[in-house]
Amino acid sequence: DTVPPSDTVPPSDTVPPSDYVPLASPPPSHAAIHRPPPQRVPPTSMSRHEFSVKGMPLDFANHANDHGDDDLEGKGKPLAAAMEDVDIPTAALGGAEPSDGLPGPLVYHRLPGKGLWIDIKRRSRYYRTDWTDAFLPENLSIVISTILFMLFACLAPALAFGSIYETVTKGQIGIMETLLATGVCGVINAFVSGQPLTIQGPTGPELAYLSMLIGLCSSLNIEFMPAKFWAGLWQSLYTVVYTLLHACSLISKVTRFTEEIFSAMITMIEIVAAGTNIVNVFLGKASIGAKLWTLIIVSLTYVMAVKFRELRTSDWLNANLRKNLSNYGVSITIISLTILSSLLTPVLGIFDLRYLNVPTIIEPTWKDPMTGLARPWIVQAGGYAKPFPTWAIFLMIAPAIGGCLLGYLDQNLTEVLVNRKDRMFKKLPAYHLSNMVVGLVLYPFCAILGLPAPHPATVRSLAHVMAVTSTVTVPLPDGKGTTVRVTGVAEQRVSHLAIHILILICLTAGSVLRYVPQPIIIGIFLYLGIASIRGNQMFDRLFVLLTFERERWPSYYYVQDVDRREMTRFTIYQTVIVCVLVAISRVSQIAIAFPFLMATMIPLRIYVIPRLFSAETIEVLDR
Repeated sequence: DTVPPSDTVPPSDTVPPSDYVPLASPPPSHAAIHRPPPQRVPPTSMSRHEFSVKGMPLDFANHANDHGDDDLEGKGKPLAAAMEDVDIPTAALGGAEPSDGLPGPLVYHRLPGKGLWIDIKRRSRYYRTDWTDAFLPENLSIVISTILFMLFACLAPALAFGSIYETVTKGQIGIMETLLATGVCGVINAFVSGQPLTIQGPTGPELAYLSMLIGLCSSLNIEFMPAKFWAGLWQSLYTVVYTLLHACSLISKVTRFTEEIFSAMITMIEIVAAGTNIVNVFLGKASIGAKLWTLIIVSLTYVMAVKFRELRTSDWLNANLRKNLSNYGVSITIISLTILSSLLTPVLGIFDLRYLNVPTIIEPTWKDPMTGLARPWIVQAGGYAKPFPTWAIFLMIAPAIGGCLLGYLDQNLTEVLVNRKDRMFKKLPAYHLSNMVVGLVLYPFCAILGLPAPHPATVRSLAHVMAVTSTVTVPLPDGKGTTVRVTGVAEQRVSHLAIHILILICLTAGSVLRYVPQPIIIGIFLYLGIASIRGNQMFDRLFVLLTFERERWPSYYYVQDVDRREMTRFTIYQTVIVCVLVAISRVSQIAIAFPFLMATMIPLRIYVIPRLFSAETIEVLDR
């Protein structure tokens, strides 16, 4: 789709003769020299099939077909040799390098709003195929299984976070608000998001933000819901402004050092929240039987979820059964333990076990203690029991800035993790567009209705990407372990849309969800936190350092290329930072500083870490 330079275009529409020579022109200046974008080959059904088999960018799949279809069956030239003959520029492998003739997704522009305009142009080129690619023969079964798997993978955290939100906000935000925010915002993102593979939902940073805001309101003796309304509008304004000023481009300064800290912080927040709920049950007024049964159900939930996940790589049953049981393991766990608990609690004489507080009708969780009626869906910005003071409206600027920083990091760091080059995406992301949708639509919507603002959930987004990704497992060169190679990705919007429509349908299932014991949701919360440890190199290094016999260390590249003392110091620094951030987020008196300290991780990495570690160590551990 690219146009050759004007000095090489023949003077007419006819095909130039074989001896055609372009007119001489002065050499371009150094500033004008640029790398031309790769020629795009129109996709066909055969090229899409070869992409899914050979793991090459779709634009170059037709070139690989020169080796003949026999290669697909392994009869012709070996696959490795066939791939060596195909010249694939680095820019075509996804990530932040442009492959569509437009400036890169994270390039800074002086003109306000230019990055947003470029993002709209970029995603508009893909918009039709974002919907039609889901129905290609090689993608349809993957998309359907992904929808069913991710429905429960998103529903369980929404129930878990909603239950935690209700505890943190003292009953003012609960499961109904969390499901509504997740469903509606997910549907909106499915249509207009710059990266439809990210999954919107409740997250750890939003939990930390609400904890900080409710603590601030309690100390100032002001009402929480009006305060959240005004903070949400300020947060919306800041997000629109930083998007127009291309602040999203700053995320290009984020390296693995900051990504690992942020991911580890989310993991620890979820684990600590689950542990806090278990402690609160034992400190509460429940009977000893309810307390012990809570601990048993939490443990069973976690163990069953882990065993279902591990079933995929076991030798049990057959491949299809292992895959299906592993995909729906969380859902099977919730349903089976709900039935088990309902059968055994009457026999054991346990009648004070806590269950999910889900309204049977679609209405807000909080009810007026005087009238017993639920509040109106539209938040009363002027206050409920007393007028909301004017000074408090402007005071909400401070927590709104903190919430905006957390939203910025949650939104963009998750997209950076999703859009890494090794995902082999063909369609480049649009960071500015995604942030503008959040600031212009999602934040105001949640503020007006009193809903928790959803963000791209890192664990669920990566799970969604992996669910639509076809991979093969290949051994490492030295035989010590294996690695995964991507062979194809179903990049589309259909799965995102269907998942969140089904979540909205679940709003009508309140009468059924009320039978789910809360300990099951706590166990799922614990499982999500511990499961997200996998894939975080910081935790991998911690586990390596706990293995004292060096010959048993796995063949990770950073283990082989970095001195143990340097790796130990680097890992300890990250661990201390994570622990400090999580501790601050749990102390209501200083929790307002938590997002600002999180934002300092970027300058810390740029200006401090290079003074503490050698360039060789940073190159290996932070690349």
